[in-house]
Amino acid sequence: MIRFRQIIAPFLVGMMTLYSSIHGHSAQTITLGMSSAFSGDNASMGEDFLAGAQAGFVRFHDRTGHTIQLTTLDDAYDPRQTAPNTRRLITEEKVIALFGNIGTPTVAVSAPISTETKTLLFAPVTGSALIRPKTPDRYIINYRASYEEEITAAFDALMQEHSLKESDIALFNQQDMFGSAGKTYLNKLMQKHGIQRQTGLFQMEYSRNTLAVEHAVADLLIRHPTPKVIFIVGSAAPSAKFIRLTRQYGLNPLFIGISFMGSRLFLEELQDVPANIIISQVVPHFEEKSLPIIVDFHQDMTRFSPQSKLNPLSLEGYIAARIFTKALPKTVQMNRETIIDALESLGQFDIGLGVPLTLSLEEHQASHSIWLTHLKDGKLIPIPFTTVPKLYLSNMMSTETTGKAQ
Repeated sequence: MIRFRQIIAPFLVGMMTLYSSIHGHSAQTITLGMSSAFSGDNASMGEDFLAGAQAGFVRFHDRTGHTIQLTTLDDAYDPRQTAPNTRRLITEEKVIALFGNIGTPTVAVSAPISTETKTLLFAPVTGSALIRPKTPDRYIINYRASYEEEITAAFDALMQEHSLKESDIALFNQQDMFGSAGKTYLNKLMQKHGIQRQTGLFQMEYSRNTLAVEHAVADLLIRHPTPKVIFIVGSAAPSAKFIRLTRQYGLNPLFIGISFMGSRLFLEELQDVPANIIISQVVPHFEEKSLPIIVDFHQDMTRFSPQSKLNPLSLEGYIAARIFTKALPKTVQMNRETIIDALESLGQFDIGLGVPLTLSLEEHQASHSIWLTHLKDGKLIPIPFTTVPKLYLSNMMSTETTGKAQ
């Protein structure tokens, strides 16, 4: 395990202490803990989310004199490492809350520990229904919209102008509770849109923390007719490899993936691949400077984390930090219960996202908003929902033209 506090926090705490002495604040320290992927194929997710969060926390200190001390442990997106990490943060590090844990399989381990120990798990990076019960769990508070909301938004947009058959749709997913939930959501959506069921949704899977996707591509190659749209519920590296191989073998479906897929690594892996890819997001585009939060994000990342990448994950970390610190009073010392009370008391609030957020006793998911992006020339381009059917149509026309040429 890697304790990033030993590398990052002393610099930040030293800088924060300097600010406090200059501005004359009576500083308080609030301790948070984060078990996340800082190694392996999903390392960029942990790194980027952390960079954004740290920028938000230093901003808070710059304005109040109070310090957010974030202790981070590496779980490599492996649930077997998440459990001891989480217990260590709670029992040894004495954190008042867990912050930003990344991934469904790891949160499936940390969430029960959080509830058991009555320690808040705030803004985990997963849209899983597992931590979104109808009656909110007091010790789990989310920022982001759910995966079901992400897939539904993209699917509904696609169906606005096109009628698809069951054979037109396929799913590539991680072989665990995270990925298999995608099949449940797509089956519900096909029923909602009156798509006649025949042989069942065509599904391809890969094992978590591997790049073994060749068998999935082989299944796709022998499939007839070839799906026109492939939904992807997986992590960055295997999803990118799947798309690359699919295109290498001459197939050209429209790929629609959820936010967890679209990390920095995903973009880097597909820079030279001509594929039509839509990715749903739980944050606005990070260059949308008409929004006050994006202006703040750019300024604070430049000041406090100048070497870090600006992308959806670093923005999500920044937004999570801004929400958390908005709930903190200027003088009252926080503990594991009062921080939850403070967050629930926010009600409907605005941090400059362009949409209102809500946290209350009855609402433990601040945002239900979805944004869409299109991967083009290695960059994420924001698109309106009305563009989805147009991209589908243009992709179909391109595929037909290529087929005739061959």
